[in-house]
Amino acid sequence: MSQQKTKIIVGIASIVAAVLFVVLLVVGIVYDGRTLSKVLLIVISVLVLALAAELAYLFFLFEESKPNYFLFNPQTNRNMSVQKLTFQTINVKMNRYLAQFASSEGKIWTERVLDNPYLDMDENYKPLVAYKLLFDLAERDFDAGWKCFDLASDETVSFIASAIEANGDKDMAKTLVQLKSSKPTNMKHVRDYLVGNRKYLQSKIFRYTVDNINKF
Repeated sequence: MSQQKTKIIVGIASIVAAVLFVVLLVVGIVYDGRTLSKVLLIVISVLVLALAAELAYLFFLFEESKPNYFLFNPQTNRNMSVQKLTFQTINVKMNRYLAQFASSEGKIWTERVLDNPYLDMDENYKPLVAYKLLFDLAERDFDAGWKCFDLASDETVSFIASAIEANGDKDMAKTLVQLKSSKPTNMKHVRDYLVGNRKYLQSKIFRYTVDNINKF
């Protein structure tokens, strides 16, 4: 049985036990029979309540123990709180995430990794991947990086534009497509635009991750 199914069963059992507690308690209170029976009903209801509480604890333990890509700490084998999440942690994790698609970010740009029709990438990660690739160009700011943008296919840039547009960044998406569509690509304009928006890109990476943390 999968962990998710077990969690659902435990959750349902907890609710049933809580309802049974209420029923037994009410019956025990209104019962107008022998005192021993009345006390026994109340005692049983308390035991059922304890069972409901234990099942509820197990239910939330299932939720807490589910590894979150950005929050999971392998040293403690637990998820840390989202309040402790930093941009540095997200950045390192995204480096690892991108490494599964190519040996370098340069190859992601130039070898049409993103416009591969068989690309196996979770939809929730696409805006993060787009922001991350743009941020790294601006952060590193070296000629080889800008050359990668110049050599990237129009479809690769369209993938990035579509991903950030899905996160509400319509103006930046439009600008990226316009910058790429001009032939030859004016790399000075591309560099000035992205470097000028470096802090914005960093904030979008952090904010998107925090706002969507339960999706990872």
